Amino acid sequence: MSTYESILGHTRQIAQLDQARRVERVAHAYLFSGPDGVGKELVAFAFAQALNCEAAENVPCGNCPSCMKISKGGHPDVRLVASEEELVARGLVESERKRAPSAQIRNAQLDELADLFRHRPYLGRYKVVIVVDAHKMNINSQNRFLKTLEEPSSDSVIILLTDRPNALLSTVRSRCQSLEFGSISRAAISAELQHKLGLASDRADVLAAMAQGSLGRALFLAESDVLEMRDRLVGSLTELDNLDLEDILSLAGEHGQNRLTLLEALEMLELWCRDVLVAAAGAGQQQLVNLDRLGWIDRQAACTSLRRLLRWIERIRLTRGQLKINANPRMAMESLLLSMRSQ
Repeated sequence: MSTYESILGHTRQIAQLDQARRVERVAHAYLFSGPDGVGKELVAFAFAQALNCEAAENVPCGNCPSCMKISKGGHPDVRLVASEEELVARGLVESERKRAPSAQIRNAQLDELADLFRHRPYLGRYKVVIVVDAHKMNINSQNRFLKTLEEPSSDSVIILLTDRPNALLSTVRSRCQSLEFGSISRAAISAELQHKLGLASDRADVLAAMAQGSLGRALFLAESDVLEMRDRLVGSLTELDNLDLEDILSLAGEHGQNRLTLLEALEMLELWCRDVLVAAAGAGQQQLVNLDRLGWIDRQAACTSLRRLLRWIERIRLTRGQLKINANPRMAMESLLLSMRSQ
């Protein structure tokens, strides 16, 4: 099967890239922009395979030595550039214990590309550089990168990936051919979860809705206990007015042990409050995310005012923002629950 055919959606973008390859009008730089987890990186690597594939037809084949090397990260002409934090998370480099991995793309990584672009491809027809989260280049790095974009060689292709294109300098954006990637439909994500992971349709439908158009996020949620965590939170929410201080502190301790886990829990809680708000306002079920708990949603909508729900959502968003700038998770959760109970 073609590598392109294994990518969910984005047929227009794939067709545009394939047409450029076939008529030999490949741009020297591309900017792939769109939500995180929708397949920008998959398309970028499939395009790198297509540019260097050894097959005569059905390119990229996914099976020739070149395609296999690219899929395994071992092709000398295809490079991945990302922040140290991202590379450590992927297990591509080891973290230095004396300091936290950098969340930015370092100048040293960009400088290494100069040597790559000075030489002809070692094995393939094109040298391809894929920059993940290109917005993690600071202004200084972007300015240094401009020279690379301004002086391309005919056998080099740079692909910048980002969900924040406006964080890139206009001079960087203007030197790239832009391709925008949209969200993936709920139905398509649900079908993929059922096909790839063997999930039951009702669970797949809920996770697809929670993923909000991102297949990557849906796959992550499918490997977690997010629905069970949601049920515990929602159960506590229905009893919130009856909880005493000791109960609230205990609940905050349960969910406030880990920053990332708490951020996930709060996102689920916000989606829940949003569903109750939508139901209370009389919107149809097709607008809801938590499709497996319609009875719970209706019961809470019947006993919670719109004003209170809006205040809850506001407080949840505020707490999520505080956590992202290093607030203490447990204390943040305690404050949130106390404020939600009093409102």
